[in-house]
Amino acid sequence: MNPMNVPRAERTQHSTNDAVPKCPPRMLWLKANVLTMMGPYLSRLSLEEAKTIPKEELCEFFRTPDFSPSFQNVSGMQPALGRTLFQRLKQECSSSDNFTHYMDRLGSLACFFDGAPSLNLNLSRKLLSQIDTCNNPEIDTVKRQLVQKILEKDDHSSSPEILLSLGSGVSVLPLSRLSRFTSEDLNNTLTSLSQAKWSPAQAKTLAKKLLEAAKNISGEKLLSLGTMVRGVASSLLKNVKAEGLLGNEALKTMSEKMSSLQRTAILEAFRRDVNASELVKGLPDSLLSSLSLSILEKADLSSVDQLQGRGWTRAQSAFLLKKILGNSINLGELRKLGQAVQGVTCEMIEKINQTDVLEMAQILNESFAWLSRVQIRCTAQKIFASLEEQRPGYFTNINTSELQAIPSILLIHLPVEQIQNLSDAVCPAFMEKMKQVNLSSLPNSSPARYTLTKRAIGCLKGNVSDLSAAEVLTLGPLVCELDPAWISSLNPAALNSTLKALVSCQYIQQQHREHLFRLLTTTYGDPAYWSEEDMRVLGPLLLLNDTVIEKLPAKSWMKSYLSDLMDSLPSQPLVPLPKEFSSWFDLSALQRKLFELRTSSTLLNRRKRELVSTVTEPTLTYIEDLKQCNVYWTPTQLSKMTVQTFKDAVPTLGQITNYSTEQLAALRAKTLEAWQSVSMLNESQMSNLGCICQSFSADELAKLSIASLDTLETLTACNFTQTQRTADWKAFERVAGISVAGLGHLEIVGLGQFVCGLQPGQIDQLNSSSFREAVEALGRAPCPLNFRELLKEKAVAAFGKPKTWTEAQVSILGNIIAGLSAAELGSLNPTVLPFIQPSAIPLIPSERLAALSVSQLKALGPDNAAAVTEAQRAGLRVDQRAALDEAMELKTAGTGCSTGISNPGSGGSVPLPLKGGAAVESKAGWVLLMQAIALLMFGYIL
Repeated sequence: MNPMNVPRAERTQHSTNDAVPKCPPRMLWLKANVLTMMGPYLSRLSLEEAKTIPKEELCEFFRTPDFSPSFQNVSGMQPALGRTLFQRLKQECSSSDNFTHYMDRLGSLACFFDGAPSLNLNLSRKLLSQIDTCNNPEIDTVKRQLVQKILEKDDHSSSPEILLSLGSGVSVLPLSRLSRFTSEDLNNTLTSLSQAKWSPAQAKTLAKKLLEAAKNISGEKLLSLGTMVRGVASSLLKNVKAEGLLGNEALKTMSEKMSSLQRTAILEAFRRDVNASELVKGLPDSLLSSLSLSILEKADLSSVDQLQGRGWTRAQSAFLLKKILGNSINLGELRKLGQAVQGVTCEMIEKINQTDVLEMAQILNESFAWLSRVQIRCTAQKIFASLEEQRPGYFTNINTSELQAIPSILLIHLPVEQIQNLSDAVCPAFMEKMKQVNLSSLPNSSPARYTLTKRAIGCLKGNVSDLSAAEVLTLGPLVCELDPAWISSLNPAALNSTLKALVSCQYIQQQHREHLFRLLTTTYGDPAYWSEEDMRVLGPLLLLNDTVIEKLPAKSWMKSYLSDLMDSLPSQPLVPLPKEFSSWFDLSALQRKLFELRTSSTLLNRRKRELVSTVTEPTLTYIEDLKQCNVYWTPTQLSKMTVQTFKDAVPTLGQITNYSTEQLAALRAKTLEAWQSVSMLNESQMSNLGCICQSFSADELAKLSIASLDTLETLTACNFTQTQRTADWKAFERVAGISVAGLGHLEIVGLGQFVCGLQPGQIDQLNSSSFREAVEALGRAPCPLNFRELLKEKAVAAFGKPKTWTEAQVSILGNIIAGLSAAELGSLNPTVLPFIQPSAIPLIPSERLAALSVSQLKALGPDNAAAVTEAQRAGLRVDQRAALDEAMELKTAGTGCSTGISNPGSGGSVPLPLKGGAAVESKAGWVLLMQAIALLMFGYIL
């Protein structure tokens, strides 16, 4: 027998199990009456707790009148818990034949129904209405199965009847089916349609049907579209009236569904009806952030009281604070800023009185979510310098109350020498700070991470092997910085808890990952043999090793677990962060494994008692389920799609931006098979094809009939070459009949990256007023250097010489900053440098970046300094490179950070940890019960 197949509790790395203490049996406290009292709190049970509910107690609870209310409109339930409870009810509390009779009682557990294809017409309709508000990962697949069943069995009903029976489930229909409904059909079911979730392509199809050939649209009609507003053409939105919309609460919900171009269009319409002050006052935050600085300049904003509670951008905040306050701020004003705190400069922070620095720190700490890394750094430097000046040796002799007065987000920026010298007397306060600290403001390779961890370990008295799990976990996020050699010296219970704690880490040091993964497999065995329970506890740590993910077996529960894992992880940013501030996990191996599991038919292998995969070709069901993972189809598989599948799936396939050349060639061939010629494509088809248009040649693109800005906006997310951008611009210029001089703010925003397709000689023809309004959109465009240099000349004409540019102007200019000459870069005021967009930094030619002085490089701030490429860095002098390191707080002299935390314990094998967590989870369950009882009693008192 393979030793890895032995249950974990029976495996050991020692000659005996005697050294491993056993957990006492779990107390079965979840009785039927307890379940009744917990009510909605049942959705917060742990997965293990749900599995240990005695069968007879669960079934008794299921039969009571109190079961259904306990799961009505429950939010936040973990998918794994929902699936477990549903399966237990289905398998243990009823026969498979009569379980559907209880469907009305399931409430939110209906979201996890897994037998949709077997339901009859009436039950399919009933379940579809019950899962209307579900948002678990597999729900769209269930909806598609139900809708397909209804359409197959109900082919005699009229279109209006079908729409009524499908409700919001109509959102899973492909475009070919949606386009069959008439405008009358749609208007008769507008209420349900306006609340459904639509893709941009679906919304565009429906809005076109509902609005037909309208040239104008009323505010009332616009609001009635609800979620379908995403499909309204910008040419209609730019003519809407402000009356009935501006100041209407419904405008907030509606504008959140809009694209950037649509928001620009509706703002342009509002500006014709009201002045700048009324506009700013009546806009929801979702539209406020799209206002240009030139509009804010015209608005009557003269007090910080007017800034409170509004969703300003960083550039808007910097502009408004400069306009209202100049270069200084007092504590009263600072307290009122809210989101506008983003505009506070290091110069303002430096001017705060020394006696007020601790109060300033507390105020800024309350706005931590809006602070940039450079603001945190400047605040920390101001506080530390002021305290040292008030009392030399302040941190050497700091007492507990003084340490407690410094917010943890600032304390971690204390110079490493002072962290090392903190007195043991302040250890309790220091550890309390570290328990909840957020390390995201520190670069990943910051020596402070090492020093903080070392000092915190020093506060844990006693031998490493004697530390309890609770003591180790007082390290908080610093657990993520521990050297695996140190972790391996812990006793079994502490080791087990520490490895579990690592699951929540946002970053694990590169030099620790291989050793940590070895420790993980030494402790728990080969992940291929882990149970579902172990996988759900430790699974995220598999991201330490791509090979292991690829080799995970196709067990029956693996797909749902990996889907849950993917959904639980932070989404990857569209623009990759510099490595100093990026998270540690790469999701590509996980995405590929999910693709493999989702696209495989499964057969039971009796010998291995697990699932064996067989690869299939793309179908509409697979494509809709895979979403961004469709990028893993091979060119051969893509070529096997039927034409109808391709036509129905193209809006989904067109959203993927990173196809290979070979995949694009296969999709191009399929496009020609579906529509014969690229030149025959209409704008709707081009919008749906999206990034598949990257496969077209420049000649083909130039012949397209592009007259709509909305089409260009759809395509601007894709990775076109400069030659292709030029072709797309020519097509739009020809068909729309517009000149460069005629491009307004709206047109420039709609062009997106295709503005780079203008001829160099045309840049000067851009209207100066339109340029000022749209400069932020121009600053986002990925244009080549010569184009950025021409845009820079336009910026100089609009805003003056670079040496006079403000923080707000530098921010909105974006990538245009990379078009500055060496002399112009050297003339920039150091105070504006942190407001340069990080995306612009790598675009600056190395020889020009080298023109920045040491003081300017120090002023760049952590984010911009981290964005400097290795090639750029190589072109700098030694003192300039040191200045960059200082900007990121990466001084390494004397810290010894390269070795990590050394292992103070002896070597050797690690005792098998306890399974752990039982007592803690049971206690958590009791806490939930007590909360439920308290609320129940509170209800009786009232």
